[in-house]
Amino acid sequence: MTFSLKVPLLIAALALALPCVAAPEQPSGLSINQFRLVYPASETKGITWSMTNNTHRAYLMQSWVRPLDLATGLPATEQDDKAPATAIPLLVTPPLKRVDPGEQLQLRIRLTDMTLPQDRESVFYLSVKGIPSVPDKDNQTGGQLVVAVVNNMKLFYRPEGLPPGGVTKASEQLRFSLQGDALVVDNPTPFYLNFSQLKVGGKTLPAADLRKLVPPKGQQRYPVPEGARGEVEWQVIGEDSRVTSVQRKTL
Repeated sequence: MTFSLKVPLLIAALALALPCVAAPEQPSGLSINQFRLVYPASETKGITWSMTNNTHRAYLMQSWVRPLDLATGLPATEQDDKAPATAIPLLVTPPLKRVDPGEQLQLRIRLTDMTLPQDRESVFYLSVKGIPSVPDKDNQTGGQLVVAVVNNMKLFYRPEGLPPGGVTKASEQLRFSLQGDALVVDNPTPFYLNFSQLKVGGKTLPAADLRKLVPPKGQQRYPVPEGARGEVEWQVIGEDSRVTSVQRKTL
């Protein structure tokens, strides 16, 4: 999946637990510059992320880091996330800010301690919730519905000393096998891998299933259509959100 660099967030849609989906560029909106962030350990002062308010309304923006649910590839819900907020050693500042029309919100994400594994990547979601302001009573025309929109960007913490080549080289090392009605993908590398497309025997796996990441030094299972056999074809999403070249292997 490929994202444009500026994507308007439609106020009419509520997206509390889903990654933002790119839409054609509009003349106004909340414009995001990154949907996938890589935080190299070498950036000792942290990394930044920004968005611009190109609407005619002020927004109250709330930002935080939350866990990823490996079983679904989506942000963990509040019910699923049993760990206290302090268990995530990443801090976002400012956590709450008013952003006026034409203003840019710039966030800084910093590692607060060294509890994350140093032999492989760790993955989280940067969640940013925008609550639009309500016009004063004199300017209201009928009832007013205020809808908060939450957008979730994958955030990868990458320790120093990992092999060169990143996701592109790692995708070449994947191993595939069929076990019953599932395609099992083994990832011997220290990188998280996210498929943009995956086919078995020429049959494309649903995009919803591809939300599940293949963890570093681990495996992931994907259901396959009945009778799907033969060649595996895949592409993964790179660090810059572009897809890698098509690769193929025979099962």
